[in-house]
Amino acid sequence: MRRLLILLLIIVPAGGIQAQLSTRLQALGMENIRTAETDGTAFVSFENNTYRGTYRGIGKAVEAVMQDSLTTYKDIQLIITDNGIPQLCISLPEALITDYRTGRIGLREVYARMKLSYDTEEVTRRLQHTPEQNASVWKVDIVLYPELTLQNFTFDKLYSYELNFAPAAQWTLWKGGMLTAQVVIPLSTNKKGEAERIRPGVIALSQEARLGKHFFGRVAAGNFTDNRFGVQAEMAYRPTNGRWQLDAAVGSTSYSGVPDDEGWYISTRQRINASVGGSVFVPKLNMELAVHANRYIYGDMGVRGDCTHHFGEYAIGIYGMVVEGELNGGFHFAIPLPGKKRNHRHRVNVRLPEYYAAEYSMEPWGRYIDQRMGRTYHTRPDENRSQRLYQPDFVRYYLLKEYTGQ
Repeated sequence: MRRLLILLLIIVPAGGIQAQLSTRLQALGMENIRTAETDGTAFVSFENNTYRGTYRGIGKAVEAVMQDSLTTYKDIQLIITDNGIPQLCISLPEALITDYRTGRIGLREVYARMKLSYDTEEVTRRLQHTPEQNASVWKVDIVLYPELTLQNFTFDKLYSYELNFAPAAQWTLWKGGMLTAQVVIPLSTNKKGEAERIRPGVIALSQEARLGKHFFGRVAAGNFTDNRFGVQAEMAYRPTNGRWQLDAAVGSTSYSGVPDDEGWYISTRQRINASVGGSVFVPKLNMELAVHANRYIYGDMGVRGDCTHHFGEYAIGIYGMVVEGELNGGFHFAIPLPGKKRNHRHRVNVRLPEYYAAEYSMEPWGRYIDQRMGRTYHTRPDENRSQRLYQPDFVRYYLLKEYTGQ
C-alpha cells in the first residue's frame, strides 16, 4: 500500500502538469495537441489553425509553455504540425527555462537561444501513442477566396479582366488528408465564354506525408486551377537546418472546363508535366533563391529562376524563364488579408483566406503565346509563398521582430 501511495504521488502531479500544457494550448486555440513526459522532459505537439502565419502561433505557444507553474520539467520539446504532419521542432533546454522563470532573461532571449530544426522524428516517436486533444479532423473551413485576373495581350482592349468570388469548402479528413471543393462565381468580366459562367474551381483530394527524417511528400487528385484535371505527386528533401531544399513534381492532367452551355467537360487526352530543382534560403536577407527545370503542360521545356524576399508575412519576388529559346519574366507577391486571429472552434468555420497571392507574367507576343508555352497549374486554392513557411531562420527572425519590437 505504501508503495502504491508513493507511485500515485509521482504520477498524479506529472499528469496534472501535462494537462496544464494541453489546457494552455487549447486556450490559445491550438489543435491536435499531444503531450508526454519522459525523465523530466516534456514532449508536446500542436497545430496552429488560429493565428495567421507560422511564426505568430509559434510565439504564442512558446510563451504559454514557459509559464512559472510548469516547474517540474527540465526540458520541453515542441513539435508544430500542419494538417497533422510534423513540420518544425523547437527545443527549450533546462538552462533556458530556468533563466526565464527566474527573471534573468526575457522572451527575446528565449526566442534567440531556443533551438529550431526540421528534425522532428524523435519527438514524434515519443508522442505517437498518446491521445490527441482538440482534434481538427472533420472540421470544415468555408474559405471566401477573391480572384482577380488581368491579361493584356490582345489588340481589341487594353486589359481583359475577370473578377470572381471563389468560395471553397476544405475538410480535414485524417492525418495529412484534405478534401477541397470550390466553385468559381463570376462577378465582373469583359471576356466571353467560360469567364461568364459559374464553374468548378479546385475540387481535389490530397494526402501529405512526412517520409522519414528529411522527406516531405504530397499527392493530389481531382480538378485543379488553370483548367486541369488529373493527378500530381510532389516530393521535397530538407536538411535539419532548412537552409536549402531539393524538390520534384510530376503530373498527368487533361483539359477541364465549361466551354459552352452544355456543362462541365473533361478531355480524355492526358498531358505530362514535371519539375525538378531546388532552393536556398539566405537568412541575413530573408531571401529565397530557387531554380527549376520544367516540362510544362503542352510539352515545352524550360528553366525558371525565382528570387523571393520575405518581409514578415509579405512575400515579394521576381522571376525569369527561358522556354524553348523564348524569354519571359515577371513578378509575384503574397500579402496577408485582414484578421491575425480567427475562430476555429466550431465544426464549420467561415473565414477569409490568410493571404492574397498573384503573379504577373510579361507573356511576350509570337511563338510563346501561340504555342501556349510555360503553362502550369496549382493543386490547391491557397498556393502562395507565405503560407506554410516553417523555415527555422525565418521563424526565429520574425519572432524576435514581432514580439520584442526589434
